Amino acid sequence: MDPDTSKKVTDLLSLMEDISSDVDTQTELAKLLDRIQYLEDKVEELTQRFEQFEKTSREKQQRIRSAADDLKALLSDEQ
Repeated sequence: MDPDTSKKVTDLLSLMEDISSDVDTQTELAKLLDRIQYLEDKVEELTQRFEQFEKTSREKQQRIRSAADDLKALLSDEQ
């Protein structure tokens, strides 16, 4: 094979390797972006669940305070 043809073949193979590497990089980047989106969705779900937990906790504390006030009122009425 003459040197010019050999160089062209080498350049072509190098270009193909670069393209393959770029495709691999893009594939990995797409996977990472999908994973980030998944994690962001999970964080949003956890945030909503935590907010609901806080709301429920506040409601229960209010019920406990109300029950305690009712008991105090009953005890003070009996005296």
